[in-house]
Order: sequence, then C-alpha cells, then structure tokens
Amino acid sequence: MDKPTPKPVIKHDKESVLARPQKKSDQTNVPNLKEAFDLQTLQKNPWGQFLLFIEDCYKDFTPRPKEELQKRAKMIQNGIKLLNENYQDSWAELLSKIPPAERIEVDEVYRHISRTKKLTPQEVYQESQAAIRGLINNAEYGFLDTENRDIGRISQLSDTINYFQNHQSKTYLILFQLPGVVSEDAQAMFTASRGFQEIIDAGPSRKLQDFGMALMKRFQVTHTAIKAEAASNLVISIGEIERNLKNQIHTLEQQKLELEEQLQQQRNQGKQKALIEIATSLQNGRQPALDQMQQMMKILESQIEENGEPALSSEQSLSVFIILRNIMKVLQELGIETYPKSLTKPLEISQKQLSEYAYIEGKSFVNQQEIKKVECIQQGWKVGETIITPAKIRELNT
Repeated sequence: MDKPTPKPVIKHDKESVLARPQKKSDQTNVPNLKEAFDLQTLQKNPWGQFLLFIEDCYKDFTPRPKEELQKRAKMIQNGIKLLNENYQDSWAELLSKIPPAERIEVDEVYRHISRTKKLTPQEVYQESQAAIRGLINNAEYGFLDTENRDIGRISQLSDTINYFQNHQSKTYLILFQLPGVVSEDAQAMFTASRGFQEIIDAGPSRKLQDFGMALMKRFQVTHTAIKAEAASNLVISIGEIERNLKNQIHTLEQQKLELEEQLQQQRNQGKQKALIEIATSLQNGRQPALDQMQQMMKILESQIEENGEPALSSEQSLSVFIILRNIMKVLQELGIETYPKSLTKPLEISQKQLSEYAYIEGKSFVNQQEIKKVECIQQGWKVGETIITPAKIRELNT
C-alpha cells in the first residue's frame, strides 16, 4: 500500500500501564485502549485493528484470573526471554539457567514449541522470528479494511498465522514477543490494551488454541475466505493458488504422519493391556483355562505318539488336538506363551529371579548371590515380559 500508516493520537488525560490491577478498587490502573486512543486512529492502524479484535473477545482466550496463573505466566515469560537471548544453547543448557522451581513449567512450554525437542532452540527461535516478520510485513494487507486487498500478501499472512493456530504455546510465544518488534506507536497501543495484558498475564492456556483461527475468521484470511475473494476479483494467479494448495497439502501430510505415529503408539499400548487382561481372565478362574488347554493337548499328543491314536475315536481326538493346537498357536502369535521353553533342562536361578517363578520345594536361599539348580514342574504363562502365572519350580537334589 502507498498510503502511510497514520500515527496514533494519544489522549494524555488518561494513564496507560502494562500491569492489570490486583484489587477491584484500584480501577485507575486498568489499561483502556479506546480511552487512550481515538477510535479512528485505531481503525487506520493495522495493530490498532488487531488490538480491537483482542479487546472484543479476549475473554474467550483467557481463563478466570488466578494468582497461580500469573505466577506461571511470569515463569514462562522468563523462559522465553532466556530462549531469545541464548537460542544457540541446547535445551539442557537453557533449563540449567532456570531456577529449579520454575523448570517444570518452562520445560513443558519448550517441549510444545519444539515438537518434543525435535527442533533445537535455534530452529525454534528462527521459526518464531520468521512468523513475527510475516505478521509485521503483511499486517496492513490483512488487518486493514480496504477495497482492493493484495491476495498474495494476505496469503502470506494466513500462512504465518497457520504457524501458531491450534497451538497454545506457539501462540503465546508470538504474542509475548510481538510488542517488542512493532513500531513505537504500536507499542503504545499494546501497552494500553487491557485485553492483550489479560492474555499475557494468563499464560499459554488451552483457550489460546482457538486464537489463530478466530483471528483469521475476523479478518477473512482463512484459506477458504482467500479462495472466495480470489475467485470474485480474479486477482490471484494460478501459480499462487498452486503454492497455497501445496502448502496446505504439506501441512496436512505432516499432521497425518504425527497423528499416525500417535495412533500406532496408542494401539500398541492398548493391545498389550488387552492381552494381559485376556490372559489373566483365562488363567485366574476356578479352573485355569490356559493350564487345561495345555494339559489336554499334552495328553492327546502323548497318546498319538505312543499308540497312533488317543482313547477317543481317531476323528474326535485329532479334531480336539488340532483345535487346541490352533488355539495355542493363536495365543503364541498374540504374545501369550509358556515359559520356560523346556521342562527337561534344569535351570540355574538366584534369589533375585524368584519374582518370575513359584519356588514350591527346596531349601531357602542363603543370600541374593546364591545360585540354585532347579527343575520346572509346571510351566508358567506370560505376555511379553509380563508374568501372568509364574512357572512352578523345585530344587534339584544335589
């Protein structure tokens, strides 16, 4: 745009402060944007429009004021300042410079903005600085209401907001850093905005996840709104549309990969838990089903090996044997199996290993270092490394 941004008109008869009041009776210290600045001035300034949006709906993005939230916000603010000043350090080095009482809260935010430490502090810093530059360079094209808007610049603004939308910690990181890099005129507006100060004092609450989308909807810079505007005025080129679509596809692909990874982890955890519950249910009844199935298969297998057929009819015996063998095979595939593998080979165990076995016959261990030779008289059951029923053992006579 060719028109210069007008300077704000500050009303000197009102006070403008950063901190919100601690007591209800102290109303003179409450920042008031519309009293400190002329409404026309705010509407002609992109950051004035941005702050008017915040003034209208900041309560949607902040929980009820609480002293502990302000304390937590201060900790996180210190952590962000430390990141800005020492972004070339590692995460461990940054945390070592933070008081121990504040490390948990700050480390949680560090994890969120770095995708669980997959990014280095320098990469996070560079990303956030790029996002802030994107806001500053394109704010006047997206936040000001004009007849002919630059679709290319609005798309860049939308891409910038996409960096932190649906992400409370990234949103807070950008909002906290933003007043320090805008013009001096705009800094005075941020100082006078009660809504903005409320958001900063509340810290990165869950409600901030909705800030980015609400901002894009307010100024019609969502991808849907941009496409509709481009179609109506035919300003945007085919190349720009392709770029925006590729960016969206790339973002969706990254989100898909992250969600698939989370889903697979949840499946694995759920599967292991389910198998343990199944095996426990089968074995812990009045008549242990796993033991019964194994015993029946051994009897039938022994009869078939010795006599060629069991006491039952050949057809019935083979059917029962095949069924039981298939069941055992399925259980083994699911991770439910007997241990140890052999009943004929003696074992050597120490007192530390008794948690895996039921020691039903033999002398007591003298100490934890003593090794005893034992034989297994009944195999146990386990799922992976989790013991369902310990194997029964007894000491071998020396």
